[in-house]
Amino acid sequence: MEKIILVDGHNLLFRIFFGFNRPIMHHGIDRRCQVGFASSINKMVKDLGASKLLVLFDSVTSTKSRLEVYPDYKQNRIDYTEQEENPFEQLGDIYKVLDELDIAFLEADGFEADDYIATICKKHHDDYEFVIVSTDSDFNQLVSESVSIYKSRGKNSEILTPISIKEKLGVSPEQIIEYKSLVGDTADNIPGIKGIGPKRAAEILSYGTIDEIISGQTEIPDKYLNKIRDHEDILVRNRFLITMMDNAPVDLNLNDLEVAFEKSFKPTSVLKFL
Repeated sequence: MEKIILVDGHNLLFRIFFGFNRPIMHHGIDRRCQVGFASSINKMVKDLGASKLLVLFDSVTSTKSRLEVYPDYKQNRIDYTEQEENPFEQLGDIYKVLDELDIAFLEADGFEADDYIATICKKHHDDYEFVIVSTDSDFNQLVSESVSIYKSRGKNSEILTPISIKEKLGVSPEQIIEYKSLVGDTADNIPGIKGIGPKRAAEILSYGTIDEIISGQTEIPDKYLNKIRDHEDILVRNRFLITMMDNAPVDLNLNDLEVAFEKSFKPTSVLKFL
């Protein structure tokens, strides 16, 4: 199947902004994020052997539905509008560079970029092979025979598959939602069940799903059964917050995602657009 790269735009922005310390000055303005975006996309297209790519970004409306359920969702994040250096100020010019390079991108409206990516993967999983570029562990729930995750970390870069996730966490991708519902997600400010860490969560889920455990369809030690039943409301909430929605309003033709870089392409050439 043809391969399509789906890039978690904000995740890439933050990795460039905080990981690339050397400024690239142009007309007195640091343009490392714009150059870094072009460089990163050029590299991933070559490394992953794909000619189709889409970048997905969050918007100010992205977390609305989850905030209505849990007002503290992602409220542990730094408010960069009050910081001297604000990575989000780079977005307008990043969009301009992507436009000039004819690289497709979308800004999620009413849903998170994660939900857009989930919708695309689930809708077209029989027709394409998808590689999600992100270090966000939420995407583990989407991994399948046709969906993998590329974590770009220099020499430590890796591609996550169903087998590698099972080896790392002790659960399959299909169990990730319930696994994270049990242990929580500190990155998104979602508390888990006190006393249940990664190893214990994997052990609990080896007995069956949370619904099967609560309804008594599977035998499980009382110490686990009681803890699950006592925190059922938290688990229901967490499952909603963690589950990537597959009904985002994504309207695009995947055949229009072609991207090509000349062999002589230099990332700093994007400075002429700015």
